[in-house]
Amino acid sequence: MIQSLFTVLIVVQGVVNVVHDWLHIPGWTHGRQVRATLGMPKMVAGTVITAALGGVAVAFALCYWHKPKPLFVLIYWSFYCAFTVMGAIAAWWVPYFRGADEKTMELYRKMYAGTYQVLPARGDNPRANLLHICFHALFVVNLVLAGILWTGVS
Repeated sequence: MIQSLFTVLIVVQGVVNVVHDWLHIPGWTHGRQVRATLGMPKMVAGTVITAALGGVAVAFALCYWHKPKPLFVLIYWSFYCAFTVMGAIAAWWVPYFRGADEKTMELYRKMYAGTYQVLPARGDNPRANLLHICFHALFVVNLVLAGILWTGVS
């Protein structure tokens, strides 16, 4: 049960991490704004890096679904999931609670203007929109599941 849930959720995480900044779904993700703000070279570089890291986790999940997992796979999943959680904290939660420099605040304003906001404003600090909060919850769930799989608690 935990393996199947993890497999489905890590595939979802891998896909949404790669595509969300390319999509334009009004209120949720405004890919056109992100591309206009970052430029195509940074978008492509970010996509390639994200796809490579997440792709390995997804490939392992699909290859070892309902099979014994080598230790290196369990370790990779745990570190990959921890890396994404730490990335979310660094990119969103630290700036939300502690603030960010003006350049970062302006960058976030341009990329995520018009998206659904549920967090209360903290001055001019950047805040994660609803889509990113959902992603962060997914990342934490996957980290917990990867830890359970690694430790064999299930």
